[in-house]
Amino acid sequence: MSVAPQATSPAFDAERDEAESAGHPRMNVYLINLDRNPDRLAHMRNQLNGIAFERLSALDGSNQPPTAKGLTRFELACLESHKVAWRKFLHGPESQACFLEDDLHIWPGFAALIGGEAWIPRDAHSIKLDTYLQPVELGDRRAAIGGRELARLHSRHQSSAAYILTREGAARYLELTAGNSMPADYSLFPNHPRRAGLRIYQLCPAIAIQDHLLLPDQGGKTFATAMAGADGSAAPPRPSTVGKLGRETARLARHAAGSIEWAYQKGVMRLVTTTVRVG
Repeated sequence: MSVAPQATSPAFDAERDEAESAGHPRMNVYLINLDRNPDRLAHMRNQLNGIAFERLSALDGSNQPPTAKGLTRFELACLESHKVAWRKFLHGPESQACFLEDDLHIWPGFAALIGGEAWIPRDAHSIKLDTYLQPVELGDRRAAIGGRELARLHSRHQSSAAYILTREGAARYLELTAGNSMPADYSLFPNHPRRAGLRIYQLCPAIAIQDHLLLPDQGGKTFATAMAGADGSAAPPRPSTVGKLGRETARLARHAAGSIEWAYQKGVMRLVTTTVRVG
């Protein structure tokens, strides 16, 4: 994997200037950032290198009460922060929007990516722009933009750090997360999205990756996790025998249904298991 590029490189400047001179309507970029993390905001301002964005103040799990919804208070705060961004997008007239968390390293090509919508599939609910470097199931590929491709994503892919939503997608995700039972990335990019009625695409290669997935000599490992309080303390677990039994029953049911889905995907849809690189 290549080293994360410097956002102030000539390649970024030229690509940004070219996108601006083309006069393409640029989609809104929503950046989710905790008030107590100005260093992350400065990092993202540098990574975006002059690209306009709207900062949204993230809900802070440190200030939230414990939750009985199956999530830690930090996970719930993260999910609710994304939902605030989705609603703000839907209150405007745009056809799609880009959503970013504040610990990303971004490769050249981002300005062109958000500079137009012709490359976005008409049936898409969401497009995942980053990678978690884990094996995923991908379907048919098509050309995207800047030499990249789009592939239908048919499996779980961690991270809610960088993605595009269409209006239909934002509305669908708000429906699916009404119960707030799963973390943001589980909700956005779940196992078997087809069963949830989601049409998700993966950008290949990815154009962004979270800081903790890069080695220090690649520019990574800069920030502590945001899933903890300002003092670094995480939300305490909530042990429950009844809850554990319920989760295990649900896990077995999902495994059985997943085995059937896996056989269908491999035998009929002919999906490919691969790891999405960044570059």
